Amino acid sequence: EVACLPACFLAMLESEPSPPSAPPLPRSALYSVDASANATQAPPSGEKRQEFSNYAEFLLTSVGYCVGLGNLIVYPGRVYNHGGGAFVVCYFIFLFLLGIPMYTHDLKVGQYYRKGAYGSFTAMHRNLWGTGLAHIIIAGLMIIYFNTIIGWAMIYLWYSFQSPLPWSGDTPAFFYDTVCQVSDGLFDVNGMNWPVFGANAAAWALTCAVLIQGVSSGGKVVWLTVTLPYVCIIALIVRGMMLDGATDGVRAYLEVDVAAFADFQTWARAATQVFYSTGVSMGAIITFGSYQQDSNRNYVRDGAMIPTINALTSLLGGFAIFPMLGFLAKETGAPIDNLDLTGFGITFVAYTQGLASFPNIAAQAFSVVFFLMIITLGIDTQIGVTEAVITFAKETPLLARA
Repeated sequence: EVACLPACFLAMLESEPSPPSAPPLPRSALYSVDASANATQAPPSGEKRQEFSNYAEFLLTSVGYCVGLGNLIVYPGRVYNHGGGAFVVCYFIFLFLLGIPMYTHDLKVGQYYRKGAYGSFTAMHRNLWGTGLAHIIIAGLMIIYFNTIIGWAMIYLWYSFQSPLPWSGDTPAFFYDTVCQVSDGLFDVNGMNWPVFGANAAAWALTCAVLIQGVSSGGKVVWLTVTLPYVCIIALIVRGMMLDGATDGVRAYLEVDVAAFADFQTWARAATQVFYSTGVSMGAIITFGSYQQDSNRNYVRDGAMIPTINALTSLLGGFAIFPMLGFLAKETGAPIDNLDLTGFGITFVAYTQGLASFPNIAAQAFSVVFFLMIITLGIDTQIGVTEAVITFAKETPLLARA
């Protein structure tokens, strides 16, 4: 009888009904990872979706979208105003805590659903249509913002061929009064600023020409527009390090103000700079992911690599800007900390003032290099946000018929 107890016990267990299995997680397939981290879902329609011609075009387009005006205009201004090296430390901390995870998420969503931002979020759940639409609205606003800066840079590029440089007398007055023609307020409308209007129209035409055939044409243009800014940055670094006071500028860039770590604004600005420079939640990353070829999709690899390249480019770009600030401080006799500059002030006031201090031929040459770099950086970012809006229009039946 004792010997038969195990058999009886097993028989009793087999007669008992099995406990119910846990319900599957909603949308769990989205986060499943195969051995190569390439799990994808074919587009629901029978039509073949447009794709990048190869992985190099996808990578360059994605890097160009991230590496934009934020790296050379906004980033130096925030470093300058929020503790120097302390801001840089906070920036890289948030890169790993926020930037890489959010970029990876956007990229995976686009790869999985094979749609733009609005289509992907509505496919994820119909109640998320507002989230998808918010991406498109943000992209639309950023198109206007970037196009305006590209227009300003085009005006400066035009003036860069004059000798002497027309802003050499008073750089703030040239930017605010001559270029922007700043009014007294929102309701002070005295006429049309035709130079800025024409420059904006030219910037729109350039963007349209780049994207005339979607990612097929945009993927070809980035071979020039992404590589050229790096050549310009290196040239500006070499020239900047030869200036009197350059070491003071580099010291101001990298020296850590420990007290800044206790300032909430340092951390807040670093976090927002990560969002701004990586371009998450604007629809472009999801759109690029949806156009990536099946054979080279790896959201884990690209989600870590592209934001890291972007952050390192910001770090590198600081070495092109801050030596000029050191030179400017040396020329004016004012400490670097007392220059009282914002992001736009550094680019269109301080840097241009430093360029105007060069000998004649060098002043024109490096002005052309600098503003050509600003234009190409802006165009690269425009490719992303504009393509996000175009994809939304193509995937929305009402807009597609229009």
